[in-house]
Amino acid sequence: MNKLVITIIIVWGACACSTAPEGAHAGTEEEMRYDELQLKGQWQDIIDEAAEHPIQSAACRKVFLLAQIRLGLAGREALMECLSNPKQALTSERGALMVSDVYIQLGHASLAQRAAFEAMVASDDDRTITRALQRLTETALITNQTELARKYIYVLRERGVSRKWMDAIRPMAEHPELIMQDPTFKELRKQYEETEDQFFL
Repeated sequence: MNKLVITIIIVWGACACSTAPEGAHAGTEEEMRYDELQLKGQWQDIIDEAAEHPIQSAACRKVFLLAQIRLGLAGREALMECLSNPKQALTSERGALMVSDVYIQLGHASLAQRAAFEAMVASDDDRTITRALQRLTETALITNQTELARKYIYVLRERGVSRKWMDAIRPMAEHPELIMQDPTFKELRKQYEETEDQFFL
């Protein structure tokens, strides 16, 4: 059985247990704005946006809380709200990607992985699927599923993913010992091993 067939089986398995709501869409204009800001790390702009326009999306609310945490404006209470009720934020493909980004930055690889699956199985957009697959590759490395990471990399190579990203990730999949030499992945692996998994409800 070749790698592509194995990967398709994995994706079908994810589809079978997906919690993405029926009628999920690509995302609202609000989610597009917040997603762009959080991808650029423009945390103060997120705070300013929320002050000017009340937040409607649960995914945007999580990004706002992350911005507060990043700027030192909020602590444990905001963290616990970020981690609570992830399913409520999965009303769109973009929302699921945003939630995945929030969770990976908070060091919760399992939650980030599950949200990325939701985005991937709900979407038929190439960019969304590629971004979700990239996150799934990263979380597979963090959770010590290097063989799975290699399968995702095979699919991403066929999709023409960014060479810069591939050059950074592929060596860690081929030589897992390199994970502990990368400061970011080392810290995320440590957090994964030391943190009790959260329920995705």
